[in-house]
Amino acid sequence: MGMEQKGEKAIRAPIACILGHIDHGKTSLLDYIRGTIVQQREAAGITQHIGASYFPVEDIKEFLKKSKQEFAQKDIKLPGLLIVDTPGHAAFMNLRRRGGAVADIAILVIDVTAGTMPITWESVRILRERKTPFIIAANKIDRISGWKSIQDADFLDSYNKQKPHVKEFLDEKLFEIIGNFLEEGFKDCDVYHKIKDFTKKLAIVPTSAKTGEGISTLLMILMGLVQQYLSKNLKFSEGAAKGVVLEVKKEKGQGKTMDVLIYDGVIIKGDDFIVGGLEKPIKSKIRALLLPKPLDEIRDPRQKFDSVDLITAAAGIKILAPNIDDVVAGSPFRVVANQTEEAQVYKEIEEEVDAIRIKTDKAGVVLKADTLGSLEALESHFTKNNIKISIADVGPIKKEDIINASIVQDFDPYSAVVLGFNVPVLPDAQEQAFKDNIRIFTNNVIYRLSDEFIEYAETRKAEDTAKHLGELWLPAKIKMLPEYVFRNSNPAVFGVLIEGGTLKPKVLLITDKGKKVGRIHQLQDKGQTMEKAEKGSEIAVSIRGIEIGRDIGKDETLYVNLPESHVRQIMARFLNDLTSDQKEMLREYILLMRKTSHPWWGM
Repeated sequence: MGMEQKGEKAIRAPIACILGHIDHGKTSLLDYIRGTIVQQREAAGITQHIGASYFPVEDIKEFLKKSKQEFAQKDIKLPGLLIVDTPGHAAFMNLRRRGGAVADIAILVIDVTAGTMPITWESVRILRERKTPFIIAANKIDRISGWKSIQDADFLDSYNKQKPHVKEFLDEKLFEIIGNFLEEGFKDCDVYHKIKDFTKKLAIVPTSAKTGEGISTLLMILMGLVQQYLSKNLKFSEGAAKGVVLEVKKEKGQGKTMDVLIYDGVIIKGDDFIVGGLEKPIKSKIRALLLPKPLDEIRDPRQKFDSVDLITAAAGIKILAPNIDDVVAGSPFRVVANQTEEAQVYKEIEEEVDAIRIKTDKAGVVLKADTLGSLEALESHFTKNNIKISIADVGPIKKEDIINASIVQDFDPYSAVVLGFNVPVLPDAQEQAFKDNIRIFTNNVIYRLSDEFIEYAETRKAEDTAKHLGELWLPAKIKMLPEYVFRNSNPAVFGVLIEGGTLKPKVLLITDKGKKVGRIHQLQDKGQTMEKAEKGSEIAVSIRGIEIGRDIGKDETLYVNLPESHVRQIMARFLNDLTSDQKEMLREYILLMRKTSHPWWGM
């Protein structure tokens, strides 16, 4: 793959990234492509790179023949395809460079039977921000009831042989996905065979990672799209290599190694390079460039790699070099061709890394993330949700992060917290947090991390500012109306009857078994948004982040999940202001809490 002589090619291989929900078949999809293409050539041309698999164009063409896609093959002029397969959207967050994403195109995998999930929209948001074109693989069509599979078939060939009711069911599921994307602002989204101009419409390709159906179709559209509309992004440069660090890790017998995705230029053993570090950029020299051996040769685990002298973009490569312990994942990587440009490259990398790290004097949360890419994605998400950040940096949560959060307490007590994305909390930080009474939140899903913090901050504010009853959450009991489920998820929208109390938006709900359900986003009656609903009303509520049928049933009884502090304040100061109906609901709620063994409800 990277072995061609420098002058031989006009365009480099495009870089594609696979994103989507963990259970929707991202890995199986890639494994299928890798597996089938590898089998037919005994891995002659395929090298599974570091966090990326490279498929030479001959192998792809061979695979496309299976599904009679030859008619389009003569037009493929790309040298091959590099698919990044490190986990999900976390990897994509790493794949950034000045002016956008490293990936030329992305495949967003959605389980056609389950539909879109919150993580789908997190991926979509990041793709939009990076201005990365993408296509949707509506995966798992083999799971459609009554579907008769044809191994490796083109999607339409397979679809046309199905029974009418099976086609209808699949059409319905695809239509739901199209509807969800429409609501998210994608005005033009359709199944691929109805699309004439792929630059104007978002294409959905139904696939099965189990039977291979639609996979050739997906590859064909991917290659065609890149070649037709993105070739100008693929100009091959013979200059010094540019890349991005995917991971820094220890390899047995080799010490620290660095996995790098090279998106431009040429890299040669012995080259000097500069890369972003924890404190400042790091300069080092390439001792060895390692390419994994073709898949059928990985028998002896001590010799997984071939050492090579030269690699050209696009490629995934493992690098051995001294002094790379403090290299930051997600940071830019640049080969330095000559001394004169060294200072300039150093300065550019320093500026790029510092631009993502935030240090401000305003009150805000302390944010730590595992890589520069995820840090950037978090900052963007937090800014959109009006969460202020005082410090944002890469690495584990340390004692100094807790001390920095303590300083924030004087300006804004609600922001005096430390939020960690995919990072560990060091013991001395735990100790300091306990001493200074600082809350630490950690999560490896962006929207959950922000939701947990928002919920905490809002509850604290409500506790501190409740001067009269209107500022506290009120008790309410609601019954779901199973015949009025308007949407199952994103957000879930369903009809309810208010059986008692007063229901307002923004409150959290709990089932009568004590299971948390989520926050009510809106109350609606006949399409009109409402500020509250009283006993006896039948209204619709919307809740984000849950799926009806999976997270909750269709027929549940739900209660407002009153914070402990609100209940205490109502009991101490406002009990006489409640209606008899609200008092009854409060009594029921307290009994429910005692039954589900929450410790403080013995009052």
